[in-house]
Amino acid sequence: MNEAFNVLIVIYAALFISSPLIAIFHELGHALAYLILTKPESIDIYIGTYHKPRNSVQLKAGKLNFFIKRSFPFVKGIGLCKSSTPEVNYQRYIIILLAGSVFTFLLAATFGLIVFSTNAPFLIQISCYIFLGLSTLSLITNLVPNEIDSTYDVNLDNDGKQLFFTLKIKKSLPDYVEAIELIHQKEYATAVERLDNVLAAAPASEKVLTLLFAVSLAAKQYEGAALYLDKLEAKHELSSNNTLNKGYLQSATGKKDEAIETYSKLLRKDRHNVVALNNIGEELIEKGAHKVAAQVLEKAIKLKPMFDYPYATLGYSKLLQGDLEEGKKLIKQCMDINPNNAYAYRGLGIYYLKLNDSEKAAVHFNKALELDSGIDLSPYYEG
Repeated sequence: MNEAFNVLIVIYAALFISSPLIAIFHELGHALAYLILTKPESIDIYIGTYHKPRNSVQLKAGKLNFFIKRSFPFVKGIGLCKSSTPEVNYQRYIIILLAGSVFTFLLAATFGLIVFSTNAPFLIQISCYIFLGLSTLSLITNLVPNEIDSTYDVNLDNDGKQLFFTLKIKKSLPDYVEAIELIHQKEYATAVERLDNVLAAAPASEKVLTLLFAVSLAAKQYEGAALYLDKLEAKHELSSNNTLNKGYLQSATGKKDEAIETYSKLLRKDRHNVVALNNIGEELIEKGAHKVAAQVLEKAIKLKPMFDYPYATLGYSKLLQGDLEEGKKLIKQCMDINPNNAYAYRGLGIYYLKLNDSEKAAVHFNKALELDSGIDLSPYYEG
């Protein structure tokens, strides 16, 4: 009876600890490949998350910077390896992508061989079987193409999907890597040029078309954005982000009714999409439907209280209706969350304009333009 209980305890313990351990070894495999092939200045390794967690333990070992959630080992078996120097040679990058799963599998297999060949205790052998089995499963699942986080940066794909994408673009990988760096630096127009080179290598790629569409919007290249949108719609069903950007494009090009229909279509599929709720609220305000807009924006605030835009948009609505103090209060709430929200400064500009303080209004309008050169202030301010 005691022996059976001990076996069960070992099995549960092995299953529990294997997942975070596999995540560590997997990311170490990528890191070792980067160190050998790319020789970066530093490598960040995240365990239990794909992003830098606030509540993380930070450890440093040479060029390796570890960010491990404090709840370890009570974490998801996920992780991310980021090199300070991206790899631009597609053959080396494929090796780096394969290194994570292969390193983990080989480590588990080696440890298993040592344990079995030395006739280790039965409970230790069980642990090795479990670890080897889960490592094999991890190897297979990581090589099956899959998107693992649509909210991360430019979408985070697993190793298999990145591998197939790398094979598609091959010698255009340097252009793709440079484009991502340019996006981070907000040099959108140049990023579009680099991504056009990548598109030539993979003309049907949803990933490249999606990036080109989004980056063209950021660069205010609306004709180009419309072209990439047409190609996307012809080849792929639009994702939620692409549908959202379609609505934004329609808004930016004066197609207000079409934008409202696009946002409404998205909300029928994803009724908790707070960005769509905010954007449709803005369009409803411009049409004078303040009451309906307020309902939509209040819903967005309730769903995500730390999302800043609905406060600014609802404040904008209150200001237009003459409720200056309530409008200012909402804008203050927006700025408490994000002090660099351009629409909050637009609202403050309108607030002071309605108080006939043109000097303060101009200061806030100029700040709004500094934060977002594309913001439309023409109804209130000439600049």
